Amino acid sequence: MLYVAITLFLLVTTGVAVLAFANFLNEVPLSLIIWQVPGFSVGVLCLVAFVLGALLLYFVSFAAARRETQELQKLRRRVAELEQEKNSGGLNSSSAAAQFMPMPGMPNVDISDMTTLH
Repeated sequence: MLYVAITLFLLVTTGVAVLAFANFLNEVPLSLIIWQVPGFSVGVLCLVAFVLGALLLYFVSFAAARRETQELQKLRRRVAELEQEKNSGGLNSSSAAAQFMPMPGMPNVDISDMTTLH
């Protein structure tokens, strides 16, 4: 999957570079709400748009990765707590096996020891 992403990135980057260099000498007027530029290169506009999009993608990915890292740390702490509880004898395996939860709509019968019917 990583090779597909790298290949796609290289193709898009090459396409943007070719588009920018092919239109580098073409100038168009640029007007944004109150800011106006009489002549601006189309190639530079393409490169600026590409870089701004890449930066936006980086910041969004960074925020998501940071949130996942925090969640992973929280889950690791929880696993450590549960392992410590298990090692200290807080959870008895025979009592855990004796408890069961019936399926909704099924009678209150423990079928864990029955053979399956395929």
